[in-house]
Amino acid sequence: MARFIALDIHAGIGASLRDTVLVAFLDTAGCILSGRNEAVTRQLSAWLDQRYRNDRAARLLFSEERHSVAAAAMLNAVSGHALDLDDVALAGHPSVVLVPALLAESDHTGARGPALVSAYIKGYQVWADLLRRLPDPLHVKGWHPTAVLGTMGAAAALCALRNTAPDVTAHALGIAASRASGLVANFGSMTKPLHAGWAAEQAISAVDLALLGMTASMDALDGPTGLLTALSSERPPDRQTPFFETGELAISQVRPSVKKYPVCYAMHRVIDGVIGLRNRHGLRPADVERIDAHVSVTNARVLKYERPAGPLEAKFSMPFACACALAFGEVGLRHLSAETLSDPAVRGLMPRVRMQELDSQCPIEPSFAYTDRVCITLKNQTVLDSGPIRFAVGHAQLPLAPEQIEAKVLGCADPAEEAEVRALIARLRGLLGDRP
Repeated sequence: MARFIALDIHAGIGASLRDTVLVAFLDTAGCILSGRNEAVTRQLSAWLDQRYRNDRAARLLFSEERHSVAAAAMLNAVSGHALDLDDVALAGHPSVVLVPALLAESDHTGARGPALVSAYIKGYQVWADLLRRLPDPLHVKGWHPTAVLGTMGAAAALCALRNTAPDVTAHALGIAASRASGLVANFGSMTKPLHAGWAAEQAISAVDLALLGMTASMDALDGPTGLLTALSSERPPDRQTPFFETGELAISQVRPSVKKYPVCYAMHRVIDGVIGLRNRHGLRPADVERIDAHVSVTNARVLKYERPAGPLEAKFSMPFACACALAFGEVGLRHLSAETLSDPAVRGLMPRVRMQELDSQCPIEPSFAYTDRVCITLKNQTVLDSGPIRFAVGHAQLPLAPEQIEAKVLGCADPAEEAEVRALIARLRGLLGDRP
Protein backbone atom coordinates (compact mmCIF):
# COMPACT_ATOMS: atom_id res chain seq x y z
CA MET A 1 0.00 0.00 0.00
CA ALA A 2 2.78 2.44 0.90
CA ARG A 3 4.63 1.62 -2.32
CA PHE A 4 1.48 2.28 -4.36
CA ILE A 5 1.02 5.65 -2.70
CA ALA A 6 4.53 6.58 -3.86
CA LEU A 7 3.88 5.54 -7.49
CA ASP A 8 3.52 8.07 -10.30
CA ILE A 9 0.06 7.22 -11.68
CA HIS A 10 -0.49 10.43 -13.63
CA ALA A 11 0.03 8.80 -17.03
CA GLY A 12 -2.84 6.40 -16.35
CA ILE A 13 -5.33 9.11 -15.41
CA GLY A 14 -7.35 10.05 -18.47
CA ALA A 15 -9.68 12.98 -19.05
CA SER A 16 -12.69 11.04 -17.74
CA LEU A 17 -11.08 10.38 -14.36
CA ARG A 18 -9.83 13.97 -14.13
CA ASP A 19 -13.40 15.12 -14.73
CA THR A 20 -14.61 12.77 -11.99
CA VAL A 21 -12.18 14.30 -9.51
CA LEU A 22 -13.14 17.82 -10.63
CA VAL A 23 -16.82 17.07 -9.95
CA ALA A 24 -15.85 15.75 -6.51
CA PHE A 25 -14.01 18.99 -5.71
CA LEU A 26 -16.77 21.23 -7.10
CA ASP A 27 -19.59 19.34 -5.37
CA THR A 28 -17.72 19.33 -2.07
CA ALA A 29 -17.05 23.06 -2.41
CA GLY A 30 -20.77 23.67 -2.78
CA CYS A 31 -21.50 21.54 0.27
CA ILE A 32 -18.91 23.47 2.30
CA LEU A 33 -20.62 26.71 1.28
CA SER A 34 -24.03 25.33 2.21
CA GLY A 35 -22.97 24.46 5.75
CA ARG A 36 -21.13 27.66 6.66
CA ASN A 37 -23.90 29.01 8.88
CA GLU A 38 -24.97 25.75 10.52
CA ALA A 39 -24.73 25.63 14.30
CA VAL A 40 -22.21 22.79 14.27
CA THR A 41 -19.91 24.79 11.97
CA ARG A 42 -20.12 27.93 14.11
CA GLN A 43 -19.52 26.04 17.35
CA LEU A 44 -16.56 24.13 15.95
CA SER A 45 -15.08 27.38 14.60
CA ALA A 46 -15.15 28.86 18.09
CA TRP A 47 -13.47 25.76 19.52
CA LEU A 48 -10.77 25.78 16.83
CA ASP A 49 -10.04 29.44 17.57
CA GLN A 50 -9.21 28.43 21.11
CA ARG A 51 -7.11 25.43 20.10
CA TYR A 52 -5.19 26.74 17.06
CA ARG A 53 -5.14 30.46 17.79
CA ASN A 54 -1.78 31.41 16.29
CA ASP A 55 -1.55 29.35 13.09
CA ARG A 56 -2.88 30.84 9.83
CA ALA A 57 -1.72 28.44 7.10
CA ALA A 58 -4.94 27.63 5.20
CA ARG A 59 -8.26 29.23 4.28
CA LEU A 60 -11.53 28.64 6.13
CA LEU A 61 -14.76 28.15 4.18
CA PHE A 62 -13.23 29.71 1.03
CA SER A 63 -12.96 33.08 2.81
CA GLU A 64 -9.94 35.23 3.56
CA GLU A 65 -9.88 33.94 7.14
CA ARG A 66 -7.07 31.46 7.70
CA HIS A 67 -6.15 28.78 10.21
CA SER A 68 -3.76 25.86 10.59
CA VAL A 69 -3.89 23.14 7.93
CA ALA A 70 -5.50 20.69 10.38
CA ALA A 71 -8.06 23.20 11.65
CA ALA A 72 -9.00 24.39 8.16
CA ALA A 73 -9.40 20.84 6.90
CA MET A 74 -11.50 19.91 9.92
CA LEU A 75 -13.82 22.91 9.76
CA ASN A 76 -14.29 22.68 5.99
CA ALA A 77 -15.08 18.96 6.26
CA VAL A 78 -17.63 19.57 9.01
CA SER A 79 -19.28 22.35 7.01
CA GLY A 80 -19.33 20.13 3.93
CA HIS A 81 -21.05 17.31 5.81
CA ALA A 82 -23.33 19.45 7.99
CA LEU A 83 -26.31 19.25 5.62
CA ASP A 84 -25.70 15.72 4.27
CA LEU A 85 -25.54 17.01 0.71
CA ASP A 86 -22.03 15.72 -0.09
CA ASP A 87 -21.23 12.92 -2.52
CA VAL A 88 -21.38 9.22 -1.70
CA ALA A 89 -19.44 6.08 -2.65
CA LEU A 90 -17.64 3.20 -0.94
CA ALA A 91 -20.34 2.98 1.79
CA GLY A 92 -19.63 6.55 2.88
CA HIS A 93 -18.78 10.11 1.86
CA PRO A 94 -15.27 10.08 0.39
CA SER A 95 -14.92 13.59 -1.01
CA VAL A 96 -15.97 15.47 2.14
CA VAL A 97 -12.91 14.03 3.88
CA LEU A 98 -10.42 13.87 1.01
CA VAL A 99 -11.11 17.25 -0.60
CA PRO A 100 -10.89 19.46 2.54
CA ALA A 101 -7.65 17.75 3.59
CA LEU A 102 -6.11 18.20 0.13
CA LEU A 103 -7.34 21.78 -0.28
CA ALA A 104 -5.87 22.78 3.08
CA GLU A 105 -2.56 21.21 2.12
CA SER A 106 -2.73 22.95 -1.26
CA ASP A 107 -3.32 26.30 0.41
CA HIS A 108 -0.27 25.74 2.60
CA THR A 109 2.18 24.30 0.06
CA GLY A 110 0.87 25.47 -3.32
CA ALA A 111 0.32 21.89 -4.56
CA ARG A 112 -1.95 21.78 -7.62
CA GLY A 113 -2.79 20.07 -10.90
CA PRO A 114 -1.90 16.40 -11.46
CA ALA A 115 -0.47 16.08 -7.94
CA LEU A 116 -3.87 16.91 -6.41
CA VAL A 117 -5.76 14.64 -8.79
CA SER A 118 -3.40 11.72 -8.16
CA ALA A 119 -3.52 12.23 -4.39
CA TYR A 120 -7.34 12.14 -4.39
CA ILE A 121 -7.35 8.96 -6.48
CA LYS A 122 -4.79 7.25 -4.22
CA GLY A 123 -6.75 8.13 -1.08
CA TYR A 124 -9.89 6.79 -2.75
CA GLN A 125 -8.02 3.59 -3.66
CA VAL A 126 -6.94 2.93 -0.08
CA TRP A 127 -10.49 3.55 1.19
CA ALA A 128 -11.90 1.14 -1.42
CA ASP A 129 -9.32 -1.55 -0.71
CA LEU A 130 -9.97 -1.59 3.03
CA LEU A 131 -13.73 -1.66 2.48
CA ARG A 132 -13.44 -4.60 0.08
CA ARG A 133 -11.61 -6.65 2.70
CA LEU A 134 -14.35 -6.38 5.33
CA PRO A 135 -16.85 -9.27 5.39
CA ASP A 136 -19.90 -7.32 6.61
CA PRO A 137 -21.22 -3.75 6.25
CA LEU A 138 -19.63 -1.43 8.79
CA HIS A 139 -22.96 0.31 9.42
CA VAL A 140 -24.46 -2.90 10.81
CA LYS A 141 -21.75 -3.08 13.48
CA GLY A 142 -22.19 0.58 14.38
CA TRP A 143 -19.16 2.00 12.55
CA HIS A 144 -19.48 5.06 10.30
CA PRO A 145 -17.31 4.31 7.22
CA THR A 146 -16.74 8.01 6.51
CA ALA A 147 -15.06 8.38 9.89
CA VAL A 148 -13.19 5.08 9.98
CA LEU A 149 -12.11 4.58 6.36
CA GLY A 150 -12.01 8.32 5.71
CA THR A 151 -9.16 8.70 8.21
CA MET A 152 -7.19 6.06 6.33
CA GLY A 153 -7.98 7.42 2.86
CA ALA A 154 -7.11 10.98 3.79
CA ALA A 155 -3.82 9.89 5.39
CA ALA A 156 -2.93 8.06 2.18
CA ALA A 157 -3.89 11.06 0.04
CA LEU A 158 -1.78 13.43 2.13
CA CYS A 159 1.22 11.09 2.02
CA ALA A 160 0.87 11.04 -1.75
CA LEU A 161 0.65 14.82 -1.98
CA ARG A 162 3.61 15.31 0.38
CA ASN A 163 5.58 12.61 -1.48
CA THR A 164 6.56 10.87 1.74
CA ALA A 165 8.95 7.91 1.65
CA PRO A 166 7.22 4.49 1.77
CA ASP A 167 8.44 3.74 5.30
CA VAL A 168 7.07 7.08 6.57
CA THR A 169 3.80 6.39 4.76
CA ALA A 170 3.53 2.97 6.40
CA HIS A 171 3.96 4.54 9.83
CA ALA A 172 1.43 7.28 9.01
CA LEU A 173 -1.16 4.68 8.02
CA GLY A 174 -0.48 2.71 11.18
CA ILE A 175 -0.91 5.82 13.33
CA ALA A 176 -4.11 6.70 11.45
CA ALA A 177 -5.44 3.18 12.05
CA SER A 178 -5.33 3.80 15.82
CA ARG A 179 -7.28 7.04 15.39
CA ALA A 180 -10.03 5.89 13.01
CA SER A 181 -13.41 5.98 14.73
CA GLY A 182 -17.01 7.19 14.47
CA LEU A 183 -20.34 5.68 15.52
CA VAL A 184 -23.57 5.29 13.56
CA ALA A 185 -25.36 5.90 16.87
CA ASN A 186 -24.53 9.59 16.44
CA PHE A 187 -26.39 9.90 13.12
CA GLY A 188 -29.00 12.63 13.42
CA SER A 189 -26.85 14.75 15.75
CA MET A 190 -24.15 17.39 15.35
CA THR A 191 -21.54 14.72 15.99
CA LYS A 192 -22.12 13.08 12.59
CA PRO A 193 -20.56 15.97 10.61
CA LEU A 194 -17.79 16.04 13.21
CA HIS A 195 -16.89 12.54 11.99
CA ALA A 196 -15.80 13.97 8.63
CA GLY A 197 -13.88 16.76 10.32
CA TRP A 198 -12.12 14.45 12.73
CA ALA A 199 -11.18 12.08 9.89
CA ALA A 200 -9.46 14.93 8.03
CA GLU A 201 -7.78 16.29 11.16
CA GLN A 202 -6.64 12.87 12.41
CA ALA A 203 -5.21 12.04 9.00
CA ILE A 204 -3.15 15.24 8.95
CA SER A 205 -1.96 14.62 12.51
CA ALA A 206 -0.96 11.05 11.64
CA VAL A 207 1.13 12.18 8.67
CA ASP A 208 2.70 15.04 10.65
CA LEU A 209 3.64 12.64 13.46
CA ALA A 210 5.14 10.09 11.07
CA LEU A 211 7.23 12.81 9.42
CA LEU A 212 8.55 13.73 12.86
CA GLY A 213 9.69 10.13 13.39
CA MET A 214 6.72 8.63 15.25
CA THR A 215 6.42 4.91 14.54
CA ALA A 216 3.57 2.44 14.27
CA SER A 217 3.38 -1.33 13.95
CA MET A 218 3.75 -2.59 10.40
CA ASP A 219 0.77 -4.90 10.88
CA ALA A 220 -1.55 -2.20 12.27
CA LEU A 221 -3.86 -2.64 9.29
CA ASP A 222 -3.70 -6.33 8.35
CA GLY A 223 -2.29 -8.06 11.43
CA PRO A 224 -4.28 -10.47 13.60
CA THR A 225 -5.00 -7.61 16.03
CA GLY A 226 -5.03 -4.83 13.44
CA LEU A 227 -7.69 -2.51 12.09
CA LEU A 228 -9.31 -4.97 9.68
CA THR A 229 -9.75 -7.60 12.38
CA ALA A 230 -11.07 -5.02 14.85
CA LEU A 231 -13.71 -3.89 12.34
CA SER A 232 -14.86 -7.44 11.55
CA SER A 233 -17.22 -9.73 13.45
CA GLU A 234 -17.19 -13.53 13.50
CA ARG A 235 -16.18 -13.77 9.86
CA PRO A 236 -12.53 -12.89 9.27
CA PRO A 237 -11.48 -10.07 6.94
CA ASP A 238 -9.39 -10.62 3.82
CA ARG A 239 -5.86 -10.09 5.08
CA GLN A 240 -4.16 -12.07 2.31
CA THR A 241 -4.97 -10.54 -1.10
CA PRO A 242 -2.17 -8.21 -2.20
CA PHE A 243 -3.03 -4.52 -2.40
CA PHE A 244 -3.76 -3.26 -5.94
CA GLU A 245 -3.57 -6.86 -7.18
CA THR A 246 -5.56 -6.23 -10.38
CA GLY A 247 -3.81 -2.97 -11.23
CA GLU A 248 -7.22 -1.31 -11.72
CA LEU A 249 -8.03 1.99 -10.04
CA ALA A 250 -11.10 1.72 -7.83
CA ILE A 251 -12.43 5.08 -9.01
CA SER A 252 -12.63 3.66 -12.54
CA GLN A 253 -15.07 1.03 -11.28
CA VAL A 254 -17.03 2.91 -8.60
CA ARG A 255 -17.22 6.68 -9.01
CA PRO A 256 -18.66 9.08 -6.44
CA SER A 257 -22.36 9.79 -6.79
CA VAL A 258 -23.68 13.34 -6.38
CA LYS A 259 -26.61 13.84 -4.02
CA LYS A 260 -29.74 15.70 -5.09
CA TYR A 261 -31.32 15.78 -1.65
CA PRO A 262 -29.81 16.98 1.68
CA VAL A 263 -30.75 13.82 3.56
CA CYS A 264 -29.20 10.40 4.09
CA TYR A 265 -28.42 8.76 0.75
CA ALA A 266 -30.16 5.60 1.92
CA MET A 267 -33.45 7.39 1.13
CA HIS A 268 -32.64 8.87 -2.28
CA ARG A 269 -33.96 6.00 -4.41
CA VAL A 270 -37.19 6.04 -2.44
CA ILE A 271 -37.54 9.83 -2.70
CA ASP A 272 -37.16 9.56 -6.48
CA GLY A 273 -39.85 6.88 -6.47
CA VAL A 274 -42.30 8.91 -4.38
CA ILE A 275 -41.81 12.05 -6.49
CA GLY A 276 -42.22 10.01 -9.67
CA LEU A 277 -45.53 8.49 -8.49
CA ARG A 278 -46.73 11.89 -7.26
CA ASN A 279 -46.05 13.53 -10.59
CA ARG A 280 -47.43 10.72 -12.76
CA HIS A 281 -50.67 10.36 -10.84
CA GLY A 282 -51.21 13.88 -9.51
CA LEU A 283 -51.22 12.63 -5.93
CA ARG A 284 -52.18 14.78 -2.96
CA PRO A 285 -51.52 13.94 0.68
CA ALA A 286 -55.24 13.48 1.28
CA ASP A 287 -55.32 10.65 -1.30
CA VAL A 288 -52.81 8.46 0.52
CA GLU A 289 -53.57 5.68 2.97
CA ARG A 290 -50.09 4.16 3.24
CA ILE A 291 -46.55 4.36 1.81
CA ASP A 292 -44.35 1.26 1.84
CA ALA A 293 -40.65 1.92 1.25
CA HIS A 294 -38.69 -1.23 0.43
CA VAL A 295 -34.97 -0.90 1.34
CA SER A 296 -32.06 -3.03 2.54
CA VAL A 297 -31.73 -4.27 6.10
CA THR A 298 -28.64 -2.11 6.58
CA ASN A 299 -30.31 1.07 5.35
CA ALA A 300 -33.42 0.40 7.42
CA ARG A 301 -31.23 0.23 10.51
CA VAL A 302 -29.49 3.52 9.68
CA LEU A 303 -32.82 5.32 9.17
CA LYS A 304 -33.78 5.09 12.80
CA TYR A 305 -36.05 8.12 13.37
CA GLU A 306 -39.72 7.34 12.89
CA ARG A 307 -40.76 10.61 14.54
CA PRO A 308 -37.89 13.08 14.09
CA ALA A 309 -37.67 15.71 16.81
CA GLY A 310 -35.84 18.23 14.63
CA PRO A 311 -34.12 18.80 11.27
CA LEU A 312 -30.99 16.80 12.21
CA GLU A 313 -33.03 13.70 12.96
CA ALA A 314 -35.20 14.33 9.88
CA LYS A 315 -32.16 13.62 7.68
CA PHE A 316 -32.36 10.00 8.87
CA SER A 317 -36.12 9.59 8.84
CA MET A 318 -37.85 7.68 6.05
CA PRO A 319 -41.30 8.91 7.20
CA PHE A 320 -40.12 12.52 6.90
CA ALA A 321 -38.49 12.00 3.49
CA CYS A 322 -41.54 10.30 1.99
CA ALA A 323 -43.97 12.80 3.52
CA CYS A 324 -41.94 15.79 2.34
CA ALA A 325 -41.53 14.34 -1.17
CA LEU A 326 -45.26 13.66 -1.47
CA ALA A 327 -46.42 16.93 0.08
CA PHE A 328 -44.04 19.27 -1.81
CA GLY A 329 -42.73 17.28 -4.76
CA GLU A 330 -39.15 17.86 -3.61
CA VAL A 331 -36.82 17.54 -0.63
CA GLY A 332 -34.57 20.60 -0.51
CA LEU A 333 -32.47 22.52 1.95
CA ARG A 334 -35.40 24.77 2.79
CA HIS A 335 -37.47 21.75 3.86
CA LEU A 336 -35.06 20.78 6.64
CA SER A 337 -36.77 23.05 9.11
CA ALA A 338 -39.03 23.06 12.13
CA GLU A 339 -41.70 24.62 9.93
CA THR A 340 -41.74 21.64 7.56
CA LEU A 341 -41.80 19.18 10.44
CA SER A 342 -44.86 20.95 11.84
CA ASP A 343 -46.62 21.23 8.46
CA PRO A 344 -50.04 19.54 8.76
CA ALA A 345 -49.61 17.55 5.54
CA VAL A 346 -46.17 16.26 6.59
CA ARG A 347 -47.34 15.46 10.11
CA GLY A 348 -50.37 13.63 8.72
CA LEU A 349 -48.34 11.54 6.27
CA MET A 350 -45.44 10.47 8.47
CA PRO A 351 -47.38 7.87 10.52
CA ARG A 352 -48.51 6.31 7.22
CA VAL A 353 -44.97 5.43 6.10
CA ARG A 354 -43.56 1.95 6.69
CA MET A 355 -40.19 0.46 5.79
CA GLN A 356 -40.05 -3.07 4.40
CA GLU A 357 -36.67 -4.82 4.54
CA LEU A 358 -35.12 -6.53 1.51
CA ASP A 359 -32.41 -9.18 1.73
CA SER A 360 -30.81 -8.65 -1.69
CA GLN A 361 -27.51 -6.78 -2.04
CA CYS A 362 -26.18 -4.33 -4.59
CA PRO A 363 -22.67 -5.28 -5.80
CA ILE A 364 -21.81 -1.60 -6.37
CA GLU A 365 -23.29 -0.23 -3.13
CA PRO A 366 -23.16 -3.17 -0.67
CA SER A 367 -25.21 -1.44 2.02
CA PHE A 368 -28.10 -1.11 -0.47
CA ALA A 369 -30.50 -3.72 -1.77
CA TYR A 370 -30.09 -4.53 -5.46
CA THR A 371 -33.17 -2.41 -6.09
CA ASP A 372 -35.46 -0.37 -3.85
CA ARG A 373 -39.20 0.03 -4.39
CA VAL A 374 -42.07 2.29 -3.32
CA CYS A 375 -45.70 1.22 -3.11
CA ILE A 376 -48.36 3.84 -2.31
CA THR A 377 -51.78 2.60 -1.26
CA LEU A 378 -54.54 5.12 -1.84
CA LYS A 379 -57.64 5.49 0.31
CA ASN A 380 -59.69 3.84 -2.46
CA GLN A 381 -57.30 0.84 -2.07
CA THR A 382 -55.57 1.39 -5.41
CA VAL A 383 -51.89 0.46 -5.12
CA LEU A 384 -49.35 2.49 -7.10
CA ASP A 385 -46.00 0.75 -7.58
CA SER A 386 -42.80 2.51 -8.56
CA GLY A 387 -41.31 -0.73 -9.80
CA PRO A 388 -37.68 -1.58 -9.04
CA ILE A 389 -35.45 1.47 -8.53
CA ARG A 390 -31.87 0.51 -9.36
CA PHE A 391 -30.11 3.84 -8.81
CA ALA A 392 -30.99 7.30 -7.54
CA VAL A 393 -30.73 10.23 -9.93
CA GLY A 394 -27.23 11.65 -9.47
CA HIS A 395 -25.69 8.22 -8.98
CA ALA A 396 -22.58 7.58 -11.05
CA GLN A 397 -24.76 5.35 -13.25
CA LEU A 398 -27.31 8.19 -13.66
CA PRO A 399 -25.03 11.22 -13.40
CA LEU A 400 -26.05 14.84 -13.28
CA ALA A 401 -24.99 16.92 -16.27
CA PRO A 402 -22.14 19.45 -15.81
CA GLU A 403 -24.61 22.35 -15.82
CA GLN A 404 -26.63 20.60 -13.08
CA ILE A 405 -23.47 20.24 -10.97
CA GLU A 406 -22.73 23.93 -11.39
CA ALA A 407 -26.34 24.80 -10.55
CA LYS A 408 -26.09 22.74 -7.36
CA VAL A 409 -22.90 24.54 -6.30
CA LEU A 410 -24.49 27.94 -6.98
CA GLY A 411 -27.61 26.86 -5.10
CA CYS A 412 -25.53 26.13 -2.00
CA ALA A 413 -24.80 29.84 -1.50
CA ASP A 414 -26.86 33.01 -1.23
CA PRO A 415 -27.88 34.39 -4.67
CA ALA A 416 -26.05 37.60 -3.77
CA GLU A 417 -22.80 35.58 -3.74
CA GLU A 418 -23.16 34.30 -7.31
CA ALA A 419 -20.13 36.18 -8.66
CA GLU A 420 -17.92 34.95 -5.83
CA VAL A 421 -19.11 31.35 -6.26
CA ARG A 422 -18.51 31.44 -10.01
CA ALA A 423 -14.99 32.73 -9.27
CA LEU A 424 -14.50 29.83 -6.85
CA ILE A 425 -15.63 27.34 -9.49
CA ALA A 426 -13.13 28.82 -11.96
CA ARG A 427 -10.37 28.72 -9.34
CA LEU A 428 -10.99 25.04 -8.58
CA ARG A 429 -11.01 24.18 -12.28
CA GLY A 430 -7.65 25.91 -12.63
CA LEU A 431 -6.30 24.29 -9.47
CA LEU A 432 -6.97 20.79 -10.82
CA GLY A 433 -5.88 21.56 -14.38
CA ASP A 434 -2.50 21.13 -15.97
CA ARG A 435 -1.75 24.84 -16.14
CA PRO A 436 1.11 26.04 -13.91
